Amino acid sequence: MQTPKNGHFVVMDVSVKVAPHTTLTAAGINCPSVSIRQGGFRAVDNDGKVTPGNDIIGNGYGCLPEGTELPRDINAGEKASGKIIFDVPSAEGVIVLPELLESPAGVNGWEWAYPAQ
Repeated sequence: MQTPKNGHFVVMDVSVKVAPHTTLTAAGINCPSVSIRQGGFRAVDNDGKVTPGNDIIGNGYGCLPEGTELPRDINAGEKASGKIIFDVPSAEGVIVLPELLESPAGVNGWEWAYPAQ
């Protein structure tokens, strides 16, 4: 395993449940699967500095044991769980996932705070 390129590894345990295809199409969303990739996330430190998705991959790619990573693509109606690793510059901050699909008004994505330990 390599050392963090950006300073700190952050590992997130994630559980995802994608709505059934009929529910998605009834909402006007024609998407057979959802792709959750590290590059879709952002890291924001306590000073508000944003690290874009491709930069927070850093040396995290390939660090997790095989079989523990969250699948990259999750089909409509399926559930999945696993880990995502980020290589971030700050020991504390927020990991942000902008909305994946068209969301209800006022929903702009998700945030997960990570503390210094």
